[in-house]
Amino acid sequence: MDKSNHISKQSDSIRLKAALDLYENAPCGSVIFRNDGLIVAMNNTLASWLGYRKSEIVNHRTLPSLFKIGGQIYFETHFFPLIKMQGFIQEVYFDMLRKDKSIFHALINVREIPSESNSEATYQATILDVSDRRQYEKELIEAKRKAEADSKAKAEFLATISHEIRTPLNAILGIGNLLHDTPLNEDQKEYARLLLGSSEHLLSLVNNLLDLSKIEAKKLELEYVSFNIFDLITTLKQIYSVKAAEKDVELRLELDEDIPQNIIGDPVKLNQILTNLIGNAIKFTKEGSIAVVISVLQKVKKQVTLKFEVADTGIGIPEEKLEAIFQEFSQASYDVSVEYGGTGLGLTISKKLLELQGSQLHVSSKLNEGSTFSFELNYKIDKKKSKKSKQATEPQEEINFDDYKVLIVDDNDVNLFITTQYLDQWHIPYITAKSGSKALSILSNEAVDIILLDLQMPKMDGYQTAEKIRALKLSQNPVIVAYSATTKGEVQTKLIEAGIDDHLPKPFQPAELLDLLKMYKTLKKTKGKKRRKKLLKTATRSKKYAKQLGPETPPTSHESFSLEKYQKMANNKPEYLQKFVKSSLNAVKDYYKEFNVAVKSNDATQLDKLIHQSTMTLYYLKADKVTTLMKNCSELIAANDSESNLTSATKACKKEFKTIIEGLKKAKKSKLFQ
Repeated sequence: MDKSNHISKQSDSIRLKAALDLYENAPCGSVIFRNDGLIVAMNNTLASWLGYRKSEIVNHRTLPSLFKIGGQIYFETHFFPLIKMQGFIQEVYFDMLRKDKSIFHALINVREIPSESNSEATYQATILDVSDRRQYEKELIEAKRKAEADSKAKAEFLATISHEIRTPLNAILGIGNLLHDTPLNEDQKEYARLLLGSSEHLLSLVNNLLDLSKIEAKKLELEYVSFNIFDLITTLKQIYSVKAAEKDVELRLELDEDIPQNIIGDPVKLNQILTNLIGNAIKFTKEGSIAVVISVLQKVKKQVTLKFEVADTGIGIPEEKLEAIFQEFSQASYDVSVEYGGTGLGLTISKKLLELQGSQLHVSSKLNEGSTFSFELNYKIDKKKSKKSKQATEPQEEINFDDYKVLIVDDNDVNLFITTQYLDQWHIPYITAKSGSKALSILSNEAVDIILLDLQMPKMDGYQTAEKIRALKLSQNPVIVAYSATTKGEVQTKLIEAGIDDHLPKPFQPAELLDLLKMYKTLKKTKGKKRRKKLLKTATRSKKYAKQLGPETPPTSHESFSLEKYQKMANNKPEYLQKFVKSSLNAVKDYYKEFNVAVKSNDATQLDKLIHQSTMTLYYLKADKVTTLMKNCSELIAANDSESNLTSATKACKKEFKTIIEGLKKAKKSKLFQ
């Protein structure tokens, strides 16, 4: 019996020693401290990490005294009060000071040790050495920063090189078009055709590179405008039917009857995606057919989900290559790249444009049988049906430019030569200026109707020139059109601020320039004195709208909104202007309701989404003030600012919304549409 007790005591002693050894030399530090922070126990591991003997700390130092000054303050004000309140705290970073004053990165977990009644509470802290982990995190953050910097540099390089290519490409495309319109023999015509085809292909490549750089730099934003999806698809079919017919391939459309005629979304990006997919289908299909199928997946009240499919009977894609085709500059194989050409950017851009809209591009394919690309998009339904443009059905009268004068401002001799050659062919009078200062000198002595203004010029660029032109307050205020190697999306804000009315990107096709000149010539023609006097008389019923009648009386910065942009788009046709005003009124009413909901729920994210959603409508209305007020409200909510500041900002924004709504209602009832 005595022997058994001895063995039992010996076993208990071994277990206790093992437990103590495990505690003292555990892979993590341990410390026990009291309410006043005094350390009453510590294991060897923590003492070793800190470079102290235990006797130097236990019953001599408090836990906060081992922290840096910031950690001591945090311990007293936040850390320890929270432990007392809930009895534990998990994974909090502290920088601890070793005996030699070097930093030891620690991750601390604390729990309250249950105590008997009337006993002072004690707490146990488990401490992990995360110095290596912090170093890894630092390296990862640095690697992430470097990767982002590399990506930004790549995007900026692509944008720069694309811009540099577009400038000489404008000359190539322009000379090609001019050459093609001269008397040529059959061989020369073929040379000119090849020159034009190659330059258009190069332009397509440059545009793709520019789009890719903007996507990667996160500078591409979605638009929300009403558009007719049937018109968009029909136009695409008309464009690509010619190319399909050249290969004896049938291109057909299959559309659900239940598809809404007018939807609200981004027609430009949808057009770009379908252009890439249809273009690829034609390129890789030697015989058979290509089907563009649009079907309704779901339709609820004002929302519709559409499924788009582009199916072909082409060469197909091997299963193991299906993922690779979405990578930049990649195609299914080297042979495909050599035989069919292309850069492999189209699918990459389409995929990223869909991701921007919260969708995915899917593909199914069988080698030598064909491929099907599909995606789904959600749209709001615009139930306000628009009348078909009479311009589409009625023959256009020939426009006489005898009483119309163009001023071309460009420092590049080649660009001047090409543009003037086009104007000579169309018998349009013009003047040229190779600098902004020369243009200002001309305008002080001679009236012009429209100015084609290059944006990149030395000494005085296009923006500065436009601002100085507007400052002249000319009696015949000319339309200013920027034409440059930048795309409109890149410079939209700067164009508005400089008072520039429109934008024509280089390189441009001659038909694009001619259409633009015809549009503004027609707009001028419809603005007779009697018509303008009538519009002014109607508008003066409200002082807010007295300056909303086009470029000749631009709105001042304090106005709530302007119909100027809509008047230009409508070519002063009352039925079109009425449609724009009604559509805007309905949209602003919806935005006002959504604003109230977002503010009431104190939701900055919802408000930011509304600001983004309303961008295009408010841009066309020139309602910058209400956008600024909404942004101010969002910032106050996000910053958890005082209730009085938010109430004041909300009140101002609601007042601005009501001003716009009431103004649009009055405009809708006015004689503007008669």
